Amino acid sequence: MSIQGRRMIVCIVWVAVGVMLIWRGLPYAGLRADADVQATLGEHVLSGTNSWIALGLGVIVGIGKGMSALKKGARRAVTHIVAKGETASPLTVFSPVMVLLVLIMVGAGLALRLAPYDPAIKAWVIGILYPGIGVALIIGGLLALKVDPLPPKTAA
Repeated sequence: MSIQGRRMIVCIVWVAVGVMLIWRGLPYAGLRADADVQATLGEHVLSGTNSWIALGLGVIVGIGKGMSALKKGARRAVTHIVAKGETASPLTVFSPVMVLLVLIMVGAGLALRLAPYDPAIKAWVIGILYPGIGVALIIGGLLALKVDPLPPKTAA
């Protein structure tokens, strides 16, 4: 598969996961109905002005993370793809380190949702972080299509 094809896979996966995280975070911010979230948080689901504050903070966090950490992550992914060559398998899109990082992030996300702590705090944390990380992943996925690979490391 071509380098550009594998870049497209990174883009599609990151954007899809980003949209999924935004969708999963909206009930905590009180911007989408979800019976499971309502059962977990009860009256602590954000509402009114708090919903929009959480969403706004999420977008700010997402843009900041997307233009910094995820831009560098996209460059690392592209560096890995370019290093594998033009005819590498689609299975080589993500490095083992990236797969491990994804597993850690999934575990952290599950811990945030399932851990027994104050529902009011949970609503704010997830209502901000999930949409924020979702926005960042969408930005990172789009950047993966056009960023340059990282420069080669030089021996010091």
